[in-house]
Amino acid sequence: MTLQEYEMLIQKIQFNEYPLGFIAHQDYLSDILNFNEANLELKIYLTELILCRSFYGTYTAWYRDVTSFINSFFNEFQGDFIKPGLSSAIKETASMILSGDVFAKKIIATTFMFGVLEFYAKYKLGYRPLNYNFFDNNKKNYIKELAPSGKQRDLSIKSAFEYLQKQNLPVANALNRIDAFTQQRLSETPVKSSGWTPYYIADRLALARNSMLHGELHSFYDKGEYLLMIYILFNLYDFQDSVST
Repeated sequence: MTLQEYEMLIQKIQFNEYPLGFIAHQDYLSDILNFNEANLELKIYLTELILCRSFYGTYTAWYRDVTSFINSFFNEFQGDFIKPGLSSAIKETASMILSGDVFAKKIIATTFMFGVLEFYAKYKLGYRPLNYNFFDNNKKNYIKELAPSGKQRDLSIKSAFEYLQKQNLPVANALNRIDAFTQQRLSETPVKSSGWTPYYIADRLALARNSMLHGELHSFYDKGEYLLMIYILFNLYDFQDSVST
């Protein structure tokens, strides 16, 4: 299915892509299309859509859509384009997050995925851990404003995502659209961007990762699916780059 065919379908059946809230009889995306039959352009679109509609609140709505899409993606997983050696580990991590073993497998796998996403963001900014100086000189223009010379490797997951989202890259533009949607949707509600309910991706990742990493709080295991969906967004854009070059 192409994006154009999908758009014609939802117009025909009057499917609401961005409902205000979750209700029991609300249609699921997985009820109207088979994710495995979507082409690359539509998969990218659906990844962004699911990140907008399922995670903007303080809970995961349409959980079946989230898990169905993740399972569909990893059934056809092409491998990791940045670090191919991690492909098997990432696929196993997805299985652990969706396993239902909340207090063992999911906590371990979620913690691992924070590191993967932090590496992805830094890589887009020029981070090259196998190079002697740790950074690709050709991409140092990306990071002049974000850290003093020699400090680029010390970026946190929060600062890495913040500065990535300042770059004119397809995945950065997608992350910005998700943030803009979340900010608009939640600013219209009593839910304020503070404490446990930050609006922006960088803040959400930092809040959960810092608490889990230092053993202060492990109740953020519910972020596992969120991390996988962001990883899928990165991976699909990398796949798009690989087939267009």
